[in-house]
Amino acid sequence: MSFFRLLLRWLIVIVGAIVGLAFFLFAVVAFVTILLLSLLTGRKPNMQFRMNRSPWAPRRPQPPADGDVVDIEAREVKAPEAPPLPLQPPRH
Repeated sequence: MSFFRLLLRWLIVIVGAIVGLAFFLFAVVAFVTILLLSLLTGRKPNMQFRMNRSPWAPRRPQPPADGDVVDIEAREVKAPEAPPLPLQPPRH
């Protein structure tokens, strides 16, 4: 009886290791595929995962996209010029 328990435990450990290794290899292959596709297309992958803090809360309605475009005038803002640095080394 103890031999069968030992055999069953080893079988469960081996099957668990195989399943874990399969998930790990799947994750590595998916990562490499996404990386290669992003390098070939020149786009960053959109990998944003958002989690709702309260999954039972009702969803907030999205504001309607009316297509309102606000055109602004671009202005360049210049910072005041700093005084030039002294060329002598600092004295102690």
